Amino acid sequence: MYKKICLAGAVILLSACSQYRPGIVSQTITQTFSSQDAKIDSSKVSSVPYASMSLKVDDGPLAFIVLAWNENHIQKWLTADSKMVATQNGRIIKTIGFPDNLLAFESSSPDPLANPLTIQEGQQWKAQTQWKSDSFHAASVTSRFHWAGTQDFTIVGNTRNYRLLEEQVSSVGDGATYTQRYWVDAQTGQVVHSEQTLHPHGPVWSLTLLKPYS
Repeated sequence: MYKKICLAGAVILLSACSQYRPGIVSQTITQTFSSQDAKIDSSKVSSVPYASMSLKVDDGPLAFIVLAWNENHIQKWLTADSKMVATQNGRIIKTIGFPDNLLAFESSSPDPLANPLTIQEGQQWKAQTQWKSDSFHAASVTSRFHWAGTQDFTIVGNTRNYRLLEEQVSSVGDGATYTQRYWVDAQTGQVVHSEQTLHPHGPVWSLTLLKPYS
């Protein structure tokens, strides 16, 4: 019950501040895609009048998510069943409605992903994360960035070559380590695809940008 109340409150808050109406956004997704194993092609992406991404958590179904709110460089994306993923500079910073939720991801210094093409080999960054997986957890993490060459990647039938950025993350508390990967447009610096682990021991979230916000 508590989870349902929190999710409903988040959607109401989103409605009050958003450039779109989340109810209309969710209805658009439902009418265009199934919430489970969505078949995504260029015609369907074009038919949706909002920025969009695909989302896959570990080996779960592929979901189509749509931008419902963009403010202060934070994008909030909705699924057809009103789950929410918040991103900033391509990084997931909060989720609502999932079994394993990221509650907060913050740092006292700017995220290097704000301008990934300026990231230097071996550059470090520190942040704090909070999440709920059965119970509340928090950790301080340290990131070290590494450019891993280039790689072809296909988005709705269009294959291009992108720079591959790896972020090797370690948890200060228990020493857990994991690697995030970002496919970066070499011209614009935009993160077009990523594989992110939201906290130590968490699942891998795969995000692909289908239609950018403009």
